[in-house]
Amino acid sequence: MDITIDDDQKMLRETAMAFAQEAMTADAIRALEGSEHGFDAKVWRKMAEMGWAGAVFPEEYGGAGTGLLELALIVEALGQGAVPSPIYSTVVEAGLLLLDAGSPAQRDSYLPRIASGEAILTTAIAEPSGGLSPAGIRTRITPAGNGFTINGTKLFVRDAGAAEAIICLGRTGDNETDLTLLVVPRDTPGLKIRRLQAAGGEALWEVVFDDVNVDADAVVGEVGGAWSHVARLLLRGAAMKSAELVGIGQASLDLTLNYAKTRVQFDRPIGSFQGVHHHCAEMYRDLEVSRLLAWQAAAALGDGMAGDRETFIAKAKTSEAIQAVTRTAHQIHGAIGFYRDYPLELYYHRAIAAAAAYGDAGHHRRALARMLRENLGRFRGESSHELPVHYV
Repeated sequence: MDITIDDDQKMLRETAMAFAQEAMTADAIRALEGSEHGFDAKVWRKMAEMGWAGAVFPEEYGGAGTGLLELALIVEALGQGAVPSPIYSTVVEAGLLLLDAGSPAQRDSYLPRIASGEAILTTAIAEPSGGLSPAGIRTRITPAGNGFTINGTKLFVRDAGAAEAIICLGRTGDNETDLTLLVVPRDTPGLKIRRLQAAGGEALWEVVFDDVNVDADAVVGEVGGAWSHVARLLLRGAAMKSAELVGIGQASLDLTLNYAKTRVQFDRPIGSFQGVHHHCAEMYRDLEVSRLLAWQAAAALGDGMAGDRETFIAKAKTSEAIQAVTRTAHQIHGAIGFYRDYPLELYYHRAIAAAAAYGDAGHHRRALARMLRENLGRFRGESSHELPVHYV
C-alpha cells in the first residue's frame, strides 16, 4: 500500500495544523474541560465552514468526498493543538454509521446538517459490563406497537449533552450478535443523561434508557444486523485515535525540544547532554513509526480494504508508544512538566484517554493474536503489494 500524501493532502495538513495552533488558547481549552458540552461551538462552526465536518461525506450530502486519510490528517492536527470538538461523536461515529447503514430518509435528514455543522449526533455503544464485544451488550430493545421500547444504560457516550439524537445499540434476540441500532431524539421521554468525569477532559456521558419508545423508522440498517456496522465504527474510531495520538506525541516532542534548547544547567543547555540526545531520538523514532502506522490504517479503511490488521497494529503501537513519549517528555522537563499551567500536563492526560478509547493496546494485541491463530494469510498481509509502505 502506498500512502504517500499528495500536494492536496499536504495543503490540507498544513491548513489544519495552522488552524489547530491558533484556534484556542491554552486557558480556553482548560476552561472547556469543566463545561457542559466540552467544546467551543464557534470553533466547531469554523471547522465546518472549512469543510472538515463533511469532508468524508459524498457531495450529495454537502461533503467533499475525501478519504479517511484526509480525516486522519485533520484529527492529527486537532490532537497536536489539543482542540476539543465533536468530530468523533458526529463524524467518525454517527455520521459515517448513517452513511454506511442509514435509510435514505435518515441520510437526507442528518448528513447535510452534520456537514454544515448544524447537527450534533452521537452513538451509545459501551455499557457498564465493559468490553467491546457483542456479548457485552445488555440493553434490551423489544417490539412495542408500531415501534420499539429501549431499556438499559450506556456509558462513555461522547457529546450526549449537545447531541440532538443518539444512535443506541441494543439487543433484540438471544444470539450474541442479535443487535439493532435505533436513532433516538435526545428529548424523547425516558431518556436521561449525566456527565462523567474523564481524565482527558472529554465530554463523556452516561445515558439511561428507561422505557424509551421510538417508531419503526428509527432502525438504522436491519433489525438484528447491527454488529458488522458497529465493528466498522470501532475500527474507524481506533484508526482516528491513533492519528490523534500522533498529534499528541508531536506536541510533546516539540515542547521537549524547545525546553532542552533553552533550559540551562551547568552553564550549558540540557539539550547538549548525550543522555537528553538519546531520549529525544527515541521519542522521534516512536513518533514517526506511530505516524506511519496511523496513516496506513486510515488509508486502508478509506480505500475499502478490511483494514482491521492495519488498525489493530496502529492502535496497539500508538497507545503504548505515545504514552511513553509523554512520560519521557516529563522526565526531561522535570518538575515544571507537572504544573497545570504548563501544556505538557494536558498532553499527558490526553494521551492516557486516547490510548484507552476504542480499545487499548492489549485489546488490539489480542485481536492480532486471534488473526494469527485463525488466518495466517491475513495476519501476514493477503497480497504482496500491501507492503512496503512509502512514506514522506
